[in-house]
Amino acid sequence: MTRSTASLMSALVAASLLAACASTPPPPAEPLPPVPMSFDQTLSGDALFAFGKSSIDEISAEGRVELDALAARVMAAAALDVVHVIGHSDRIGAARANMALSNRRAGAVRDYLVQAGVPADRITAVGRGSVEPVAECDGRGQALIDCLAPNRRVEVKVLLP
Repeated sequence: MTRSTASLMSALVAASLLAACASTPPPPAEPLPPVPMSFDQTLSGDALFAFGKSSIDEISAEGRVELDALAARVMAAAALDVVHVIGHSDRIGAARANMALSNRRAGAVRDYLVQAGVPADRITAVGRGSVEPVAECDGRGQALIDCLAPNRRVEVKVLLP
C-alpha cells in the first residue's frame, strides 16, 4: 500500500469514527402543561340533597360519585392553599330559610371533604341563599321546582399555591 493510499485510508477511518461519535442533539422536550393555579367544580344540589334538605345521609348515587371525584381531585393536588365551598338555593321559600339551607349544605360538603382527608383548616364554607341564580323561571308547583334545579347547587373553588 502506498503512502498516499494509507493516508487516504486513515483519513476515511478517522472521518467515519468522528461521524459515528458525533451525535445529533435530542429534539427539544415537549413543554410541560401549565400547572393550574385553581379549579372550580359545581355540584348538583339535587344530586346531593333532597329538596329543601341539607343532609348528605340520603345522597343519590350520582351525588356520591360527584363528591368522591371531587375529594379525589382535591387530595391529588400536591399542595393546597384553600378550598371555598359555596352553597346556593333556589328562590322558593323565605330568604332567611334559603340562606340557612345554603349554609347547611355548604357545611355538609365541607364535612364530607374533611372526612375524605382534606385538611379542615384549608376549607371555608358559606351559603349565598338565592342571591346568585343561574336560571330564572316562571311557573308554579313541580314545574317551577324542576326549572329552578340549576340554582340549587354547591360550588367548590380550589386554590393552589
